[in-house]
Amino acid sequence: MCGIAGIFAAEADPSEIRAILIRMNEAQRHRGPDEGRIWLDPVMPVGLASRRLAIIDPDHGRQPAVNEDGSIHVVMNGEIYNHADLRSRLLAAGHRFASLCDTEVVVHLYEEYGIQSLEKLKGMFALAVLDTKRERLLLARDGVGMKPLYHCHGKFGVAFSSEPQALFAAGLLPAEPDPQAIDLYFSLGYVPAPLSSFRHIGKLQAGHYLVANKDGIRQGVHWRFRYPSRRSDAGSGQCEEGLERQLREAVRSHLKADAPVGFYLSGGWDSSLVAVLAAQETGERLRTYSLVFPEDPGHDESRYQRLMAKTLGSEHHEVEYRDSGLLSMLLPVARHLGEPCAAMPVMAHYQLAALASRDVRVVLSGEGADELYGGYPWHLPRLPYLLRRLPVQSLFGTIAAITDRIGLRRFCRVVAAADERTADAEWLRVFDEAEKKALLRPSYRYAGRDLEPVIIPDALQASCRDGIDRRLAHDVLGRLEGAILLAADRLSMAHALEIRMPFLDSDMIAFAAALPSSMKIRGRRQKYLLSRLADRYLPGEIAARRKKGLSQPHGSWVREPIASFVRRFLLDQAASGPFEKRRLERYLAQWLYPGSIKALHIARLVFFQCWWNTHFDKAASRVD
Repeated sequence: MCGIAGIFAAEADPSEIRAILIRMNEAQRHRGPDEGRIWLDPVMPVGLASRRLAIIDPDHGRQPAVNEDGSIHVVMNGEIYNHADLRSRLLAAGHRFASLCDTEVVVHLYEEYGIQSLEKLKGMFALAVLDTKRERLLLARDGVGMKPLYHCHGKFGVAFSSEPQALFAAGLLPAEPDPQAIDLYFSLGYVPAPLSSFRHIGKLQAGHYLVANKDGIRQGVHWRFRYPSRRSDAGSGQCEEGLERQLREAVRSHLKADAPVGFYLSGGWDSSLVAVLAAQETGERLRTYSLVFPEDPGHDESRYQRLMAKTLGSEHHEVEYRDSGLLSMLLPVARHLGEPCAAMPVMAHYQLAALASRDVRVVLSGEGADELYGGYPWHLPRLPYLLRRLPVQSLFGTIAAITDRIGLRRFCRVVAAADERTADAEWLRVFDEAEKKALLRPSYRYAGRDLEPVIIPDALQASCRDGIDRRLAHDVLGRLEGAILLAADRLSMAHALEIRMPFLDSDMIAFAAALPSSMKIRGRRQKYLLSRLADRYLPGEIAARRKKGLSQPHGSWVREPIASFVRRFLLDQAASGPFEKRRLERYLAQWLYPGSIKALHIARLVFFQCWWNTHFDKAASRVD
C-alpha cells in the first residue's frame, strides 16, 4: 500500500522534475510513512515517486520496482492477491526476481504481456508503468475502483497521483472548483469518475487504463462489470456451498501480509462472516475493532459487536462516537477526503481507522456485500416502480413540477422518469433541481442532465434480467466506486492503514453476478444467500437481524451546540462561496431543528463548505 505520483514528458530539466516529485511525495507522506523514493530517467523527461506502507516483503519491496535491464519501472498502490501464482508462472517463463513483493510481479507481467497483463491481476490497485523502450506511460486502476488515481495534463506533460493534493503541491496547476462536479455532488452526495471536484483534473475510472506517449493520450478498458448471459441454475444448497467456498478463498488471500492484520466488526452479517472465516483459517486470536454510539441508542450496535467478539474470542477494541468530538474531526476528514463526499458515514470511518491503526497495518471489512447481494432497502420493489407500468408518467411529471413537498416531488420524479435507469438515479438523488437552483449561484449550476454520469451503460443494461440486477449494477458503478471506496481508501490511509474487502475479490464478484436474483432477494428477505451462511456460522441473535450497516447519527447536526455552529459556519461564509445566502438561510430555518428529517442534508452542506474552505477560502477554514 502506497501513495504514488509521477510526471511524464515534462518541459522541465531534471532538477525541476526532482523538486516537483519531492513536493508530491511530501503531500502524500501519510499514505506511506515507511519509505519515500524518487526515480528520474536519465534520458527521458520523466520521473516516478512513491511513499510506501510496507506490508508485503518489507525489507525488499522498494518502489519503483524495475526489470533486469532497467527498461520498465512500476509504482503501485494496493495489493495483488494472486501475485504468488503469477510469480511462479513468470519464473517458469525465465523471469528473475529480486524480491517477493507484488509490485515486482507487475513489472515482469507487463514485460511478458504488455497492457494485456492488467487482465491477469486479481486485487486492488492503482499503478503506473513507465516503459522507456516504448517511451510510454501506462496508468491503470482496478476493476471496481478500490484504489484512486488522479491525473492531469498540460504544457508540463502528464502528471498523476493518489490524491489531488499532491498535484497542487507539485505547483503544476492551481486548485479551481469544477461547476459540473459541484452540481453533481449536490445531486448524488459524491463526484463520480471521470470527473473530479477540480477543473483540469480527472479521476481514472475503475477498470480503465490510460496510455501517454509522443502521440498523445488514449484510454481503454481492461475490466467491465457485466452479468453473464448464462446464469447459475444450481439450487440453494449448491449456491450456498459455492458462496462459502469463494468467500473462504477470498478471505484466505486477503489475510496474506507481513504485517499485523485486524478486522472491523459492525455487528452485522458481512463483517462477522469475514471474521469467522478468518478465525477458522488462521486458528489464531483475532484483533477486532468497533465503533459505539453511547449518545444514540438507535445507532449503537455494541451489544451485537460484543457478542460477535465473544463468539470469536477476539481481542476486541471499541471507540466512542460522541457529538463533542464531531467538530474536531471536520477539517481533518475534509482535508483527507480531498473531495466533498457525504454519501457514506465518513466521520465514523475516520474514527474507526484511527483506532485500528494503533495496533495493525491491515484491516479486513465487509464492504461490497450489500451492492452484490441486495442489502439496501431500495433494492426491493417499490411503489413508484410499480406505478411506472401504468400510463401515468405525464401526470406525475406535472405534479413533480408544481409541488413544494420534497418527498412527493421525488416520488413523482421516479414515476415520471424517461426510463428505468433514470428512475434508479432519481430514487437516489440527494438535492433535486429545484433545490439546487435555489441554493447554488448560477455559475455553479450544470445545464445538462445532471444524473447522466451515473446512468448505467447500454451494454450493462442489456445484461440485466430484472430490476434487481439493474439496481445492484447502479450501486456497483455509482455509489460504491464514487463514494464508499474513495472514502474508505482516503480515511484509512490518513492513518497509514490498509483496508481490504474480500467481498470485492474479482472471483467473488463473478460468482455474485452469475447468481439469479432469487438468490439475492427472496420475497422481502434481502441478501438471501448470505443469510443462509449467517444462520450456519453466526450467533442466532446476529443471524436474525435485519441489515444495518456502519453509520453515524445524523441527529448530531441538528442538536445543540452543533446546530448553532452549523448556522454560523454556513451563513458567515456564504458570501464568498457558491451558495445563495438568502435561500440558504431559509433552508436552514426549515431544516435545522431537533428531529429534522433533513439532518443529512445539513451534513452534506457542512462537508461541502469544509472542502471549499480547505481549497479556496483558507482564511475561513477554522472550525470553532
